[in-house]
Amino acid sequence: MIRFLTCCLLTLSVYCPLFAQQAYEIEAGKPAQLNGIDYGFEINNERRIEISGEPFMRYEVTIYVTNKSNCTKIFFPRQTVFGQENLNELATFDCLNANGKRLTAKSGKIMARPFTVPYQQKVKNSEGKEVTTTTNIQAGHMIRNGETVNNTFVAIVPNGERPHMKVRIREIPDL
Repeated sequence: MIRFLTCCLLTLSVYCPLFAQQAYEIEAGKPAQLNGIDYGFEINNERRIEISGEPFMRYEVTIYVTNKSNCTKIFFPRQTVFGQENLNELATFDCLNANGKRLTAKSGKIMARPFTVPYQQKVKNSEGKEVTTTTNIQAGHMIRNGETVNNTFVAIVPNGERPHMKVRIREIPDL
């Protein structure tokens, strides 16, 4: 039994890092760069608030992903061990010192827009004649060269602190 558990533990220790995402700590105005894509955040608004008599800082944070790779990045759906969840997720930004009070966020995600291709098919109409119809089919997701995708969330952090952000990047393979 001990050998079996040791074998399972060894297998998991080798297998689990294969699903790990690259993570970088970033500062406001200083984006992380990977494969020609910038991953960063900016602070839009900050103010001091009181919650239950304690002072906190409230920040409105805009997270963004900008493609500066001189080419369009396209990624297609692929089956994973855990199914096909969040296929369009480019990155997850975590605020490490956010407390989530007043139903505020501790993290935010950036999603890519869908990429569709036209598909033509011949069908018979009600009169029995063949008609060519065009249907747009989603083939994957994309981020064009020079395109910026952003999202905004509110984070509450302890008084006197600024948001400490970490970005977890989904790998976008080169085609």
